[in-house]
Amino acid sequence: MDILNQVIALMGRKEVKNFKIYAGRAFIGEQRKDLMLFDFIREKGENYTDDDAFKKLYQGENKNAFYRIKNRLLDDINTGIFLQEYGDNDIMLAFFWTALGFYYQGKNQNKPALFHFKKAEKKALHIENYGLLDIIYARLIRISQEVYNENPEKYLEKRKHNRSLFNKMSDLDDILEAAEYRMKVSQNLSTSDSVQELLKITIDDYTTDEELKDSPKLQIKLYQVVSRILAQKQDYISLENYLIETFESLTEKHFFNKANHSIKLDMISWIANTLFANKKYKPSLEYAENLHTEMEKFDNAFYDRFEFFYYNILVINYSAINPEKAIEILLDLTQKSKMKKISGNGVFVYLNLSLLYYHKRDFKNALKYITKLYSFEGYTATDALFKLRINLGELMMRFDTGEKDIMEYRLKQVDKFMATLPKDIKHTWEKNFAEVLSLMANEPNYLKHQGFKDKVKKALKVLDDEQAGQSFLFDYGKWLKEKAKMGN
Repeated sequence: MDILNQVIALMGRKEVKNFKIYAGRAFIGEQRKDLMLFDFIREKGENYTDDDAFKKLYQGENKNAFYRIKNRLLDDINTGIFLQEYGDNDIMLAFFWTALGFYYQGKNQNKPALFHFKKAEKKALHIENYGLLDIIYARLIRISQEVYNENPEKYLEKRKHNRSLFNKMSDLDDILEAAEYRMKVSQNLSTSDSVQELLKITIDDYTTDEELKDSPKLQIKLYQVVSRILAQKQDYISLENYLIETFESLTEKHFFNKANHSIKLDMISWIANTLFANKKYKPSLEYAENLHTEMEKFDNAFYDRFEFFYYNILVINYSAINPEKAIEILLDLTQKSKMKKISGNGVFVYLNLSLLYYHKRDFKNALKYITKLYSFEGYTATDALFKLRINLGELMMRFDTGEKDIMEYRLKQVDKFMATLPKDIKHTWEKNFAEVLSLMANEPNYLKHQGFKDKVKKALKVLDDEQAGQSFLFDYGKWLKEKAKMGN
């Protein structure tokens, strides 16, 4: 996928609407090939090809015109996005004012240049962009020598201070590296206080700068490091306490704004998912609704980006406390318009529908949605081991529904699939499990078959050894024990 396709794929409803308005600003009633190409790329998605678009738009003409219109379309989209976003995005605004400063300075118009560089300075200070500030101060020093009543020494002092702040960022990097290492090797982080104490000691070890210690930028960077490590350790109790305490602290400090609103949404998502991991379903759903409320702020600027996170939180919680509600949500997501929006997560929708129906022992619907999953375009990119385990779940259901012919056919496909797996992909229990399934499919009295119980015990032992606390899709071990009449 080239840059144009990627840019268009990232555009939400609002961006598309504003681009159409921008693109049509000087053209009324004309058939526009650039807009036809835009619509064609959006319609085809991952199935788009330049050859198909060329045939549709130019019907055999020279391809140079086609490539020119692609380049113009990309330029127009980017310009439209900039014009739409820069006024509300502090980062873009800082660079916008800086660019205008350069523009007027290039025309030897020092007062307008000074005015715009000062506005750029204010924004760059707000977003703590010390690299950009260094560029801005260099220009302000030069211009102030040409403008009456401006003292360049003021900007020289500011640049000196800015460079010291820039150096502090090196301290920040040291703190983050040290914190990451200490978090990984620590064996005792059972409470939020333990985490905060470790972070405080690490910060004190690497800086004496009080301004840096209290910097929201440092807190956000630490949040990203700590969350990842605690999640890897599956220390969800510590993670829950740390996330909530950090979120409340940043909220009290009025840190969150439009420029960093995505960070706020990200933190809320983390908290909701961590609460679910700790089986605190009601609080998790409360944070999910908080997430949805925050998604609607700033004219839904981040709604599309976080929409699936919201639905995911609902589904995993309701799967535990109200499976019918989870099914209702997932069925709603299967609507064509909604599935198109979350196309990258369609595997989650169909797989969870299949799992929920499986646990209800509604094998007809479970198999229906597992079949839809196989034909879904995003399934091909799914992890190979994940695919194998889904296939084994399907085979379990085929056995339960008495579809021995289909089961035998699918077992041959699964065997071929396992033969294609790279040697570094460990799938011992899956292979043993498939062998047991094959025996069950081919032997009417499999329980009396010599060696059956031994095969089952071998499969279960490897399954238990390799599972090691991880959560599997289907109840493979429990199902196999029931079929072998082995009890728990």
